[in-house]
Amino acid sequence: MKYYEAARDMSWRVLLECKITSLPVDLNIIADNYNIEIVGYSDSPLTKLFNHEAVSGDGFITRINKRKVIFLNDNIKTRGRRRFTVAHELGHGILNHPLEEIVTRNNEVDSKTDPLEMQANVFSRDILAPACVLEGLGVTNAEEIVSICDISKVSAQIRLERLNMLRERGMFNKHPLERQVSKQFEQFINAYKIV
Repeated sequence: MKYYEAARDMSWRVLLECKITSLPVDLNIIADNYNIEIVGYSDSPLTKLFNHEAVSGDGFITRINKRKVIFLNDNIKTRGRRRFTVAHELGHGILNHPLEEIVTRNNEVDSKTDPLEMQANVFSRDILAPACVLEGLGVTNAEEIVSICDISKVSAQIRLERLNMLRERGMFNKHPLERQVSKQFEQFINAYKIV
């Protein structure tokens, strides 16, 4: 639970600090704010320096000359999947996970065995599709989440399941940071409802 809460709370802090006010979230704003570079495999000869396992996944984060760099496999998957990968790797970097060992990922589903991978997935989900904003928008299906958040159908379905669980438990805007995020997105939510 502590890993989940840390990731959730950090996602709210990041949205607030980066002054994100609309969906889909621009991940470049977050990366720039935290001085994390995003490089596509096809744009960097550096990927030849990493082992095959490292560059066969969706992406990874490492340090190069003391700077955090996300390498993204820009030749596979959908745009929504690439966005999830970038957000996941941002999570590792922002949550200060160890970056010495390169861990690749090929999956949007929470890891049951690795708490840091689970934490990065929670961070990614909560950055790309903040539950309080989706609740404010009145979202009811995965297709809406895909469209609004520019994420994959798999990620949208996972978010919808969690959103419905939060609805059943009446767990929106209970935390001060979440209330601030809702307030920060208020104009976006109101404009969306009009359309």
